[in-house]
Amino acid sequence: MNIENLTTIEELDNFIQGNQAIAFTVLGNKQERYQFIQQSLIKFRYITLSKPDEGVVSRYLIKTTGYSRQQLTRLLKQYKEMGNISWHPCRSNGFSIIYNNNDIKLLVEMDKRHDDI
Repeated sequence: MNIENLTTIEELDNFIQGNQAIAFTVLGNKQERYQFIQQSLIKFRYITLSKPDEGVVSRYLIKTTGYSRQQLTRLLKQYKEMGNISWHPCRSNGFSIIYNNNDIKLLVEMDKRHDDI
């Protein structure tokens, strides 16, 4: 049996407890993991589950994806609020340019005048 054959909350709970021998691998890149999490949440109708059943599903996802509880909690919150889980890699380095070339030249002149070089 593999993780694709898990269909009920009881089967998930048995998997988490280690009562069943199931072969699985942690998925490779972040996009694959996010897709797996979203498919699992849809498969088990996560939004309609009770609190104990939500806990079983979240423990299952922690075990199969390798994410921490905090990271998975953020993803589950995103799923509840937006209806999907998406990942968009950052395109910029996050630092904005404060000084342009003209400003740098003026700073160098000021340092020369005050003998700070």
